[in-house]
Amino acid sequence: MKKKNDLIWGFSLIIIGAATVILAGSNVIGLKLPDIAVRIIGIVDLIALPVLAYTSVKKVRK
Repeated sequence: MKKKNDLIWGFSLIIIGAATVILAGSNVIGLKLPDIAVRIIGIVDLIALPVLAYTSVKKVRK
């Protein structure tokens, strides 16, 4: 169970990091992403955040 929790935690951390790099990188470069792309990345980020929080609490408790 611990290995599964670590895998989910790492996967959600990678998703949040990738979303941040894409959004911040496009802003720094000056690339204008389509509105639908920004919204989809934001929704994926919002889904990954509670998963990261839940698995982080489970990691701290153990």
